[in-house]
Amino acid sequence: MTKKAFVFLFIFNSLTISLYAQNYERYKKLKDTTITSKYLGFKKDISVLVPIEWQNELKNKFPLIIVFDKQNQRSHNYIINTIDYLTSNELIPSSIIISIQSEQRYRYIETQYKISDPSGLASENEKFIFDELIPLAEKEYKAAPFRLLIGHSRYGYFTTSLFNSRINDLNAVISISPFFTQKNIDLTDSISKLNKRSHNSKKYYRFAIGNDFPEDFIKMDSGLSKRTPNPFLDSKGSRFKEAGHNATPGLFVSTALYEIFEEWSAIQAKYSSITQNDLNIKTSLDQEILSNYGTKLNFSLGVLNGKGWHFYNEKQYDKAIQAWQILMASYPKFSEGYLYILNAQIKLKHNPNKTVEDFKKSLANSDFYTEKAKKELLTELQEIIK
Repeated sequence: MTKKAFVFLFIFNSLTISLYAQNYERYKKLKDTTITSKYLGFKKDISVLVPIEWQNELKNKFPLIIVFDKQNQRSHNYIINTIDYLTSNELIPSSIIISIQSEQRYRYIETQYKISDPSGLASENEKFIFDELIPLAEKEYKAAPFRLLIGHSRYGYFTTSLFNSRINDLNAVISISPFFTQKNIDLTDSISKLNKRSHNSKKYYRFAIGNDFPEDFIKMDSGLSKRTPNPFLDSKGSRFKEAGHNATPGLFVSTALYEIFEEWSAIQAKYSSITQNDLNIKTSLDQEILSNYGTKLNFSLGVLNGKGWHFYNEKQYDKAIQAWQILMASYPKFSEGYLYILNAQIKLKHNPNKTVEDFKKSLANSDFYTEKAKKELLTELQEIIK
């Protein structure tokens, strides 16, 4: 291992260790806060997690994942750690994660519609999400227009209803252990008819049921299988016949997340392929993602960085520089990318002064690194340019 590679590994491991102290590898908690909803008339506690590359002044935007029932710690923590795991393995894009807590005294009424119960506040809850929470996420936390909802049990029912009523404001719903019928409401009929409606981008609906609502599963699955195929509507259910109500989140959420972002992963794999030497292809690949998801989703930092190292190890230093410039355009606070460019420039005997300046400016303003890691990177800079 070269000294440079050792320094990079040391810095990366230092960063990883500090993040594991928070139980996450690719995310950090930004804040716990409370929103008093003018629609619901009571407070909602939320937690906001952001990717480790997130910084307030960056132009980057990230997909928004809203996870309901934060108060159910076992299933909630598993879902968050699954998102973290899949992100760290480059299988889903870095996202903004907002978890919402429900007080037991409100959980029923905030997921029930007045057509089923006059006391229901589901319509008000819908307004809270789309008129209060999502605008806040976009304004304060850099959430992109891509929106994914994850709900369990009563919130499985509620998120399914939102997939029907707000399909053009959503990209995906993962509904776990839901039921589909309440008084005067049959969501199996509503969801099965969605294929007849036009959609502004591809929509994903995934549901899973254990041993609690077998009739609901059969009815929804049958309705979806009989519908006319629609290329813009990707819907599928999973059945876990022996699984209890609280076991289904752990059995299902990873597969559902993978399937929703499988196309994104496949598209970025075209870029990272060792046989792909045309870096200009990224523009067309970005367009593929836009066409499928209706919004831009960045390639992962690891894939972009790996492309640069592929060319560097092949001694194609011009292409390595170009690949790392693409990386820095997406992740400008990943300061060591400038050091990689610098190494390639020195191999080509190019003037490194501007890259040194860009590195120092990036590092000074970066929250991606601890102070110790910043000192290590500055030491590495001196070793490179001496």
